[in-house]
Amino acid sequence: MSLLSFIIKYSIGKRIQKTDYKMFDIGAVSLWLQQNPEWIVLGLCSAAFIESFALIGIIIPGVVLLAAISGLAASTNLSIFHVVFLVYLSSCLADISSFLIGKYLSNRIDSIWPFNNNPSWLEQGRKFSKTYGIPGVFLGRFVGPIRPLIPITVGSLSMDLRTFIFVDLISGLIWAPVYTLPGYFAAKTALEGSDNLTLAAGFIALAIAFLLFVRYLLNKK
Repeated sequence: MSLLSFIIKYSIGKRIQKTDYKMFDIGAVSLWLQQNPEWIVLGLCSAAFIESFALIGIIIPGVVLLAAISGLAASTNLSIFHVVFLVYLSSCLADISSFLIGKYLSNRIDSIWPFNNNPSWLEQGRKFSKTYGIPGVFLGRFVGPIRPLIPITVGSLSMDLRTFIFVDLISGLIWAPVYTLPGYFAAKTALEGSDNLTLAAGFIALAIAFLLFVRYLLNKK
């Protein structure tokens, strides 16, 4: 297993079962974008939004799609700055939208589909939020099974909007590079040879180290 594959597997956790992949053909999307590179920017923004948005992010493995499209972006004239910025903006927009939905639904959220059919989703989010509090908004962004649940959950629990936005914007500054740089530079290495190999390996190692550090902090609680 490559280091990049490890990041993808670690970040997804137990959220996605094998049958869920059949609902969304990532290979077909990647192939289509490869044949239509003018849509890569939209694909990149969509993947980041899907990964972070409540409900969709639970079902579709957006982090896998994001890694794949970040790699495709390396074959275009998009700079790594633009790639990271687009992913950052899209993911924060998804998080804030999810938070506002949770705030609007408030106590009614338990009786609304799909949470009424899957009560364990909200239970996981609430347990995590009550255990880690405001720092959990930051840390939860890097935990696959919890990531798309945190914003809508803390919104329904009436967390202050300004507090959520502040923490979310800060965490996004780390989340976006962690999930885009490894794929981008791994693809650069494949396209341009060994000149980018050290850089790619370094970013992948840093991403793994950070994810393991987050897991360590959560296990200490």
